[in-house]
Amino acid sequence: MENHSTKQIVLAFFGNLMVAILKFIVAAISGSAVMFSEGLHSVADTANQLFLLFGIKRAERPADEEHQFGFGKERFFWSLIAAFGILIIGCVLSIQKGIHVITHPEEIKNIYLPLLVIGLSVAIEGYVLVTTFGFLNKVRGKKGLFRYLDDTSETAVVTVFFEDTAAVIGLLVAGLGVTLSYLLHNSLYDGIASIIIGLLLGVIAVFLVNKNKDLLTDQSHAAINIKVEEIFTSHPAVEKYHDLRTIIFGPHHVVVVSDVEFKEEFVYEDIENDPSIDRKEYTEHVIKRIGLLTDQLETQIRNVCPEVKEIYLEVEQDKIVNSSILKS
Repeated sequence: MENHSTKQIVLAFFGNLMVAILKFIVAAISGSAVMFSEGLHSVADTANQLFLLFGIKRAERPADEEHQFGFGKERFFWSLIAAFGILIIGCVLSIQKGIHVITHPEEIKNIYLPLLVIGLSVAIEGYVLVTTFGFLNKVRGKKGLFRYLDDTSETAVVTVFFEDTAAVIGLLVAGLGVTLSYLLHNSLYDGIASIIIGLLLGVIAVFLVNKNKDLLTDQSHAAINIKVEEIFTSHPAVEKYHDLRTIIFGPHHVVVVSDVEFKEEFVYEDIENDPSIDRKEYTEHVIKRIGLLTDQLETQIRNVCPEVKEIYLEVEQDKIVNSSILKS
């Protein structure tokens, strides 16, 4: 999945770079504000793909003494930087340009060239969007698209998907704005289209900022929480559990922590009333049984949740200690 994510980002990078060059050339020739805004949009997207690729590369470094759970969260940091890029370069500058055109009208000199470039851009951005959508359909399983986008920690692909969606919508808005401004000889529509594109990018940027902020501040993995709870409640040896926590360290790296108490009959099985077993043998048997039961739970969790890389189960010790003392 990692390689597929990288391929989607690289594809989006070259698509946005090509489109950005075309848009700025046409903006200079036609004098269209909305084409200039679209150029900024593509520049922001191109820069963001570089941030995302850099984040993926940084996150692949192995764990060390200072980062014992690895560097997976660097993906979220660089995705956060990419979101700020959309907000500042795409949103703010597009709105600023739109306001400038409305207050300082500029006649659009050429309609055919902008529409030609918009058409080519829709084809390029549309292709990238379709391939990204196809990738998301493969990985989301039965989960709804927007539910998956909200739940997943694969923030790089989420960013690319929203960028491409905004790009296609923005191009359609740009085409409408340029056409109306040219036909009605009023650059107001060109400016309004630029502002709409800026607002669209702002909404997407805020969503991505919040998503990456949550992941950087140890957001729990709700889906894995539910699955682990089901494993605990269905396991015959588990008496009760509490303080179940999951921490996301990367798209495929989740840590599970919980306190667990096993039922006495499973821990003291076959030895509770055996007078031939002394205190040492009794304690060793109890510890061994707890180890086996813990291993069973961990194996079941890993089978159901392959994203879980570390599991820390703290077994309640009170009854074990008391029983060992009584046995002596």
